[in-house]
Amino acid sequence: MTELICWPLDNKQYTSVALGAAYAARSRGVLNADSFAAKTNGNNTVTVGKGVGCIHVSDQWAAFPFSQGDVTLTFADADGVNPRWDAIALVYDKNANTAGLEVRKGTASASPTLPSLRRSDDYDEIFLYRVTRPTGATKISADNVVDLRLDGSVCGLMRDTIDAVDTSVMEAAFEAFLQKIEAELNQLNAGTSAMMRATYDPQGRQTDIFKAIDKVSNIYYATLTLGRWTACSSADQAKGLLYQQTATLTCANSHAPVVTAASEFLSGIGYDKTGVPATDDVLNEVQDIINDGVTVTAYNSVLVKVKEKPTAEIRARWVIQS
Repeated sequence: MTELICWPLDNKQYTSVALGAAYAARSRGVLNADSFAAKTNGNNTVTVGKGVGCIHVSDQWAAFPFSQGDVTLTFADADGVNPRWDAIALVYDKNANTAGLEVRKGTASASPTLPSLRRSDDYDEIFLYRVTRPTGATKISADNVVDLRLDGSVCGLMRDTIDAVDTSVMEAAFEAFLQKIEAELNQLNAGTSAMMRATYDPQGRQTDIFKAIDKVSNIYYATLTLGRWTACSSADQAKGLLYQQTATLTCANSHAPVVTAASEFLSGIGYDKTGVPATDDVLNEVQDIINDGVTVTAYNSVLVKVKEKPTAEIRARWVIQS
């Protein structure tokens, strides 16, 4: 046997690499919505409160920088010609082997953008806040600060990454059902040229059994991000539906049929629990907002309309029959 590192075993010595590997499935992000709360100070500084975050040293190593008290960050002076977007980042410097809070200075421009997110051989980081520096500004006010902690594209809430649900048991049961139906049809076809209605519809449901057999239900996923919510039409707004988002559907079953406008929901929205109570509480609120709205199927996608804008990204799950 070729021995591998295995943590934890009795009477073995380990480095931090082994402990980091134990959390390799934990995604980048912050522990909860209270981590690293920010406040402005009426000058060129922002104070960031205590919190816990997760960054990745490598694909097999997660680490958890944390702060036990307030940290005050100083920003460079605003540009005299153009505005600028700076970022408050939780950074791991792989060369120095240190982690901490840092101001990532953006580039002044008529149309400013955030600095590029560094996830490389030298750095790993998440962005906690976007701080706008208006032209010639001498202080940072609360309306200059945009919270990015729940934005999954640059931060998000840390969770255990589960990308698929095993549907093999459901598929095996359905395959057995089809085989049973086929065997019964073969027996009937062998015995008579016309099937009696009392045989194929004993309860008088007047249902096309072949159409029912052709319909298949599967579990589909769609990620609803914070930045893709747009305003609904005036007609929808009159009904109390204010925001909408279209998201592409995926399915763990590679043989699942493509969802269309004619597909049917067999469940409300759900999601895979993260195991972090604070994170699941936030996602439960998002789930309730979406269930209180209207969701319809389209070609390989869903259109979700809600009465209020969700506060976090969610990887939504539905059972859909096509």
